[in-house]
Amino acid sequence: MTTTDSPRSSVSSASSTGSSLSSVPSKGAASDGGLQAPAERAGISWPMTSFFLLAQMAGAGFLSLPMALNNTGWLGAPMMVLLCAAVGLAGVCLGISWVILEERWPEEYGNTVRQPYMDIAYRALGEPGRQVALWSVLLTIIGGTTVFIILMAQLTNAITSALSTCEWVLVYGALLLPFTWLGTPKDFWQASVMAVGATIIACLVVFVMLFVTHEDDPFIQYPNPTVSSFSLGFSSILFAFGGASVFPTVQNDMKDRTQFWKSVIGGFLGALSLYLPVAAAGYGLLGSTVEGNILLSVGFSPVVKFAIVTEIINLLGTYIISFNPMGQAFEEMLKIPSKFCVKRVAMRSSVVLIEVLICLAIPDFGLILNLVGGSTVTLSSFVLPPIMYMRLVDNADNPKWPKRSIPLWLRIALWEIVLIGIIGGVTSTVFAVIDILNPDSFGKSCFADFTP
Repeated sequence: MTTTDSPRSSVSSASSTGSSLSSVPSKGAASDGGLQAPAERAGISWPMTSFFLLAQMAGAGFLSLPMALNNTGWLGAPMMVLLCAAVGLAGVCLGISWVILEERWPEEYGNTVRQPYMDIAYRALGEPGRQVALWSVLLTIIGGTTVFIILMAQLTNAITSALSTCEWVLVYGALLLPFTWLGTPKDFWQASVMAVGATIIACLVVFVMLFVTHEDDPFIQYPNPTVSSFSLGFSSILFAFGGASVFPTVQNDMKDRTQFWKSVIGGFLGALSLYLPVAAAGYGLLGSTVEGNILLSVGFSPVVKFAIVTEIINLLGTYIISFNPMGQAFEEMLKIPSKFCVKRVAMRSSVVLIEVLICLAIPDFGLILNLVGGSTVTLSSFVLPPIMYMRLVDNADNPKWPKRSIPLWLRIALWEIVLIGIIGGVTSTVFAVIDILNPDSFGKSCFADFTP
């Protein structure tokens, strides 16, 4: 991703591809879901767009879903389906919002734009909205890439005892550092294929090995959730389905952006078909004994080790791609030239150092995952998309703009999504912070070994 000097520039997600949505309105007017079919253009098809959306969601999130069900109880299974549908609807709204921008400001948005999520926020909510969206996405990327480092260290430590998890954090920090100095990644479709492939392999291995290694235990417990545990489970599920901020970026690369709604349905159905069986099997067979990382709950046979190595490779590639837009956004803010230079190296190295320090202070990926999932992921995936969509549709400042309307049922549904996001997000964030500040969490810190 790159940034520009316009007031609406910011940061896009880690992906370099895109997606679109809707149906063609009649007589030039646009209904709530209808989008004007664009002129013929080069780009990717809606099935390929679904694949890229799945690649954005597939990854580290599924590893914590069995623990999420342990935190929520079996109510978490239908909640997973509900949140999947809610975030999917928010993604459809984002797609329509982008087409509205193309209709109203074709001179600015007629061609591919690199920061469409921030542009939507700017046009719907002004400069304050753009800043909120910008920092929401930036903090999500920082939290997500920090989780990747912890996960890689934890998974490597599980298959080799050569170093401790804390020491592996330092190794991966040093290994990844020079790759963060690179410029903008171009056409990383290989990384998307790798991400989806690695996640499919890991999900299949976990699902099969859960049944192969399972021994009947009459004492398996399924504890009732508390408000605190339920909130943390909510965060984990949201993190797994997060990534809505990248949807308009993917949509921008489509041949027919009016078909984005099909891509959203395909992508989310794909994610749900991977996530739900693993989460249900993990919690159902292991109960309260399930670990925060399900890959560490199925033994260490050769096939499991292969899945772990595959997931580590996936995380390495995902980290590099995810870090890049964040680095370019900070360079834009600090007026650092968009070329390889000492200032770029210093700035990006500083960010990696901060992430490594966070990993050493909180070497539990679940704690950070819950914090990010409950706060910035909820804001960018649940709260902002419906609000931006409704603001754009309701804006009738220019009588030449195509008329749009939102049916009452859809408006109610969108406000319910916003309300759930606000209540669930605030509650989850509060309990995630409490969990991080718990003395037991500090006892797990890598710095605890150095205290007198």
